[in-house]
Amino acid sequence: MGCFPSKLSFSQSKSKKTLLELKRPDIYPPGKGPSFQAAYARAVRRYGFETGRYSGFAKRNNLVVKVKSKDDKTTKHEVPAESIQNGMEYVVPVTIGTPGVTLNLDFDTGSSDLWVWSSELAGAAKRESESHGVYDPSKSSTAKETSGRWDIAYGDGSSASGNVYTDHVTVAGITIKDQAVELAQHLSSSFLADGGNDGLLGLAWPDINTVQPEPVATPVKNMISQKLIKPQVFTVKLGHGDETSFYSFGFIDKSVTKHPINYTAVDNSQGFWQVPSTSWTINGEKKKREDNVTILDTGTTLCLVDDDVIESIYGSIEGARYDDEQGGWAYPSDAKLPTVTFAVGEHQYTLNAKDFGFGDAGDGFTFGGIQSRGDNPFDIFGDVFLKSVYVVFDQGETRVGLAQRED
Repeated sequence: MGCFPSKLSFSQSKSKKTLLELKRPDIYPPGKGPSFQAAYARAVRRYGFETGRYSGFAKRNNLVVKVKSKDDKTTKHEVPAESIQNGMEYVVPVTIGTPGVTLNLDFDTGSSDLWVWSSELAGAAKRESESHGVYDPSKSSTAKETSGRWDIAYGDGSSASGNVYTDHVTVAGITIKDQAVELAQHLSSSFLADGGNDGLLGLAWPDINTVQPEPVATPVKNMISQKLIKPQVFTVKLGHGDETSFYSFGFIDKSVTKHPINYTAVDNSQGFWQVPSTSWTINGEKKKREDNVTILDTGTTLCLVDDDVIESIYGSIEGARYDDEQGGWAYPSDAKLPTVTFAVGEHQYTLNAKDFGFGDAGDGFTFGGIQSRGDNPFDIFGDVFLKSVYVVFDQGETRVGLAQRED
């Protein structure tokens, strides 16, 4: 397939901005959504940070556990591992093999593995009929087994591992030949209980791919090397509620927002989409953050920043409090909220007021979507932040472009 945006359309009956429309794996009743505790615990599990002044979940004894505060670390309860992933991701249809099987994968800019539920899992046929699509390489004429192995382990003890094949993989109408596909042979309980996706497609840099003895190229890396996309970018728009969300490859949709796209150089030395974020504002007052950096991560739900910023934000909201029992900052549901912006590079981006709150905290309170990063050395701008912007991940030029959105 050539390098032409018109060939990337996921559905020709829709406008070009729905190049690869995202789906939500579950439907919530009005006013309901994924649990705040599960969203926070998932971030801890992912990055393994310990509790700070206001991070209500910590890693202890290889479990993600809830703690009360810095001075009182009494364990109130364990977060059930199976709840950590449920309801936190957008899933995208990807076709693998010849003939192809379509799986719903979690697209993740914070990791670099393409792994899937496979026929090599115990009870795979039953799981396929119940809740998961399954890739069976024996049914694909283009599948080839390799000598590679992969193994992902998290701080809470959850893990996934297996062997590696190469096969044709089609994303947004682009067919990548001989793409490494990591087959799950073993999944811990947290993954086995997750009915939301059939695997994960990593969009971070190839350096953090877990295949041994040698890391393998990511799908975007192969799109570039096989000259399938030009420009060498992928983009993401995450919508609110029923609003359309999408990824595009090799195409920048300038109709998403009237605001300009501002580019910032990426430090990819750690394998992440890491950029400087050295200031922020609250109600128009600018505050500096010395040498601060952040990661743009579609695989994390919340926006996680340092405790000084957290204190300033919630200190400006009348009645806001750190909820020891539930492990996060909450505020009265009818409170007047501040206008908050965070810098990426030289430009500030406003957090949409729709995303400031994240779930019911009870007794007339709402959890904030901005929470503590604990002792993590960098911020994590997850979906709570990313839904306010249109993002161009420019792998060819090692930079990201952000444009403010108003919807």
